[in-house]
Amino acid sequence: MPNDLSYTKIEELKKKLREGKFDSNQELIDLIRLDYDPVTAKELLSKVIKSHKDDLYEEAKEAKEVEERSKIAFGAVIVITTFIGMFGDNNGMMILISIIAACCCGYYGNQENPIPAMVGYTIAAMIMPFACGFYFKGRSTFLNLEILIPLLISFGPGLLIKYVLSQILPSN
Repeated sequence: MPNDLSYTKIEELKKKLREGKFDSNQELIDLIRLDYDPVTAKELLSKVIKSHKDDLYEEAKEAKEVEERSKIAFGAVIVITTFIGMFGDNNGMMILISIIAACCCGYYGNQENPIPAMVGYTIAAMIMPFACGFYFKGRSTFLNLEILIPLLISFGPGLLIKYVLSQILPSN
């Protein structure tokens, strides 16, 4: 009597679990027909189910980490480009620093498919100093809420391009 499941059998059972076609009673009967001891077959099935649950947990944990990293990168790009847009006086070196930071944040936040994020954030970083300069030109005072207008002007096209490129370019 066998005491372990083969790798292919384990993967087959996990595939059935993912697809929702897993019937524990039927699988137990199938293992008993393959000359497994009923108690051993039940234990092996419970191990496969536990392994599947662990895999799902790890996938969810990784997805959450990726989402958090993406949010951090997006926030960093907004802060950096806004700061440079407001206080950089359209200095070429400051714009270049903003673009490099946007590329780094795009790569950090979207490591599965970095090209769309890097391009989108770079476009937003290039537009932001000019949008701030255009919007705040000749004004000595403004409301804090008004910074949203240059943000929308710069990040609107940048995020649109990021979205379009992410739909076109396949992820790793």
